[in-house]
Amino acid sequence: MTTIKKITSSIKANMQSVSQHKVYPNTPGLYAFSLAKGASLKKFGDSGRIIYVGKAEDSLKKRDFDTHFNDKRTGSSTLRRSIGAILKIKLKAIAFSRNGTVVKPNIDNYKFNTKAEQKLSQWMKDNLLIGYWEYNTAAEKETLRDIEEQLIIALKPTLDLDKRTVKYNKHAPALKILRQACKDEATQNVIDKTVYY
Repeated sequence: MTTIKKITSSIKANMQSVSQHKVYPNTPGLYAFSLAKGASLKKFGDSGRIIYVGKAEDSLKKRDFDTHFNDKRTGSSTLRRSIGAILKIKLKAIAFSRNGTVVKPNIDNYKFNTKAEQKLSQWMKDNLLIGYWEYNTAAEKETLRDIEEQLIIALKPTLDLDKRTVKYNKHAPALKILRQACKDEATQNVIDKTVYY
């Protein structure tokens, strides 16, 4: 079994911007986002800070490139929702229900207006670095969730809201407040029948 130290080394060794990754694996594994040189996410970190750790059970490429950097997938990306909530004023972001209803999962997994989504994607491309680790054995693939938990505890990403590890994140209360404001706005937009744009 690969140690957390080796996994961390692997992630840091290939950490670069999304445009610099010429080859990105289609295999399962773990990944981490950090802030690029000169980047800032306010109280949630500056250059070099690990802000998010996640797992891809099927394909790292599909999870990272096709979800996290996709304007139309904020409802499926905790990372996008968190960054959008933090930069809401800067992005001029307006939160909407994922599918236009007040059903809790669709409010919790809110999205933003189209222009803000595009700005969010560009901000992420300009300010984030991403690194990954591919699993090595069948046993590691089976225990990917457990390994992810250990990695989160080790790296202490500032945007972590995972129920298993959120107690280790001193930034979680502030992030939850910002995300709740987006949920409240999304709810109000359903009630007011505000049209998504």
